Amino acid sequence: MIDRGQQIASKPLVAMAFQLQFNCSEEGPPPLSGGGQTRTILDRLGFKLVDLHAEKSQETSEPLRIAIGPTTKFWWANQSANFDPVYDDGTLWAPLRDRRGQQVDHWRTLDDARPGDLVFHYASPEIRGLSRVATMPQPAYPPRGYDDVPADTKGSLLLTEPVNEIRVPRGQALGVLDSGQGPVTASGTLRNGYFFPVYADHALELLRQAGLETVNQAAADADARAETPEQFLGGASDRLAIVAVRAEQRFLRGQQLRRWGGLCLLCGQTLPKELLVAAHIKPRWACSENERMDTRNVSMLACLFGCDALFELGYVVVGEHGAIERGSHSNVQIESRIREIVGRQCMAHDDNSRRYFAWHRQHHSSNPGTQQ
Repeated sequence: MIDRGQQIASKPLVAMAFQLQFNCSEEGPPPLSGGGQTRTILDRLGFKLVDLHAEKSQETSEPLRIAIGPTTKFWWANQSANFDPVYDDGTLWAPLRDRRGQQVDHWRTLDDARPGDLVFHYASPEIRGLSRVATMPQPAYPPRGYDDVPADTKGSLLLTEPVNEIRVPRGQALGVLDSGQGPVTASGTLRNGYFFPVYADHALELLRQAGLETVNQAAADADARAETPEQFLGGASDRLAIVAVRAEQRFLRGQQLRRWGGLCLLCGQTLPKELLVAAHIKPRWACSENERMDTRNVSMLACLFGCDALFELGYVVVGEHGAIERGSHSNVQIESRIREIVGRQCMAHDDNSRRYFAWHRQHHSSNPGTQQ
């Protein structure tokens, strides 16, 4: 569903509308059986629903164009059963040290990747995806999909933006790569390891075999200026910045879901994951770069049934000791919803997140004398 050019998830929208219309906050809205029921409801209301994915597949008969710059490097990531959540979330993560306390070379190569680089994602028996690196490496705990290590394991994280799912069989890929280089052993088999560099000429051939067309980054920038001058933001670095924000938000939510499951940390309800968002405790625009990457503590899960908006807009704040309090805004129309959560203990509040809640409280508290 699209409103003023913005894509909106239709199922949560219908559920929230029902919630507000019939004031069923205690019991929650009736469960929707799925997309078909949602489409029927919206169709009766006069909305036109369009399958964007189907339209895209019909319109894109030409091969996808991949911009390559003079500094673009190429990487190979060996993945397994975690390919689907990791690729969708846009995360590449490795521990800082192994169980013996030793650094591992094929983990440390993550630190050499830079925004704009391209990554081939291999999950036996084929290359399955292509992504573009969106951020510099950052210290982080394991994201969703890295369930073979304890949740408090320290590691290094790259955020990526999925470009396209591709299919290049292992044998075909090995025919392109040189033995003894990157992800290939001297005997011509794939290495047991994680993250390896790939020579540019080999990478370009893999892209060609995947049916992708490569273009010079400068030419891609020129096309962007010609096609959408009112939307163009100034260059590859600006587009990468947008990609990084998108990748960061996706990772943020995935990590919070791994930590808390389907729990709204304000009202305490356990809900379907599609009805929860990763709410910034301290707004992203006010965070330093290090604070933005403190993803376990700078955000929390909040539901679409009012909690996210009530906190973001300052109708409620979290006190010094973690109890939910009234903020600087009030409205009689939503008083019942505010009363439901005021006084509850916010489960996201602890010693690590305290300073972010204090920032939010200082900007929204109805009792400035208690601010810290």
